[in-house]
Amino acid sequence: MNFRRLALSASTLACFTLAGAAQAQNYIGAGVAVIPVYEGSSTYRVLPLPLINYESGNFFITPRAGLPAMGLKTELAQDLEAGVFVGLDLGRKASRTARTEGLDNIHFHASYGGYLEWTPGPFSLGAAFRKAAHTGYGSVVELRASYAAWESGPHRVRIGVDTQWNSRSAMKTWFGVTQEEALSSQAGLSAYSPSAGFKSASLFSVWSYRLSSNWSALTTVGVNRLFGDAKNSPLTAQKTNVFGSIGAVYSF
Repeated sequence: MNFRRLALSASTLACFTLAGAAQAQNYIGAGVAVIPVYEGSSTYRVLPLPLINYESGNFFITPRAGLPAMGLKTELAQDLEAGVFVGLDLGRKASRTARTEGLDNIHFHASYGGYLEWTPGPFSLGAAFRKAAHTGYGSVVELRASYAAWESGPHRVRIGVDTQWNSRSAMKTWFGVTQEEALSSQAGLSAYSPSAGFKSASLFSVWSYRLSSNWSALTTVGVNRLFGDAKNSPLTAQKTNVFGSIGAVYSF
C-alpha cells in the first residue's frame, strides 16, 4: 500500500477517509467513518467506507476526498511524483440537520484534478488541485504533509496535517446562504456570501496493525478547524470538528 499518499488523504474536506500501512502496494477492504454531516456541523453521521488501492504502471485507483478515484501518474524525479485524476465527491442533504433545513441540497458529484507529491524517506509533502464537475461548485487547493512517526513489529503510526483553500464558488456552495435560502431557512439563517480564501486545517493520526501477511486493521483519528469566512458562516455550528474511522484491508 502507498501509505504516504493514503495518509495524506485522511483529512481531505468533510469526506474524511481511512489510511493504512499494509506491506503490499495493492489492497481492497472496507471500513466505517464517523464524520460531521458537513464541515462546521454539530451533527455527526456514520458512513460505510470503501477502501481500494490499485497501481499498474502509470494507472492507479486510490481514495481521494474519501471516495475511490482513478488517474494516471508519472515520476518526475527520485521521490517526486505527479498525476491527474477523476473521482467523486459527497454532497449535502439539507434535511439532515435543523440548521440546513430549507436550504438547497448539494448534489453528489464528480470531480477532477491533479497533484504533486514528494516523498523523501519517512516524510511526505503534497499539493493537489480538485475541481467539481458540477457547475458552480468550485475548486479546492490542498497542501499536505505527513511523517512516519513510529514503527514496531506489526504497528505503524503516521501523523499528518492538511490545509485547504477554497475558491469563492466552493465557499459559497458549502458555507454561503443565498437570499432565497435565507427566506426559506427553517433555522432563520441570514444571507451570507463568503469570499475565496483559506478554509480549514486538520491534524490526524493513522495507526495500522498488521494482522497477517495480507491483512491489516486501520484506525484514523483527527481534528479539523475552520478559519476565515468558513468559520464565520451562519451555517457553522462548531468551528472545530473531530473525525475517526476504522477498517480492514486485504493486500495483494
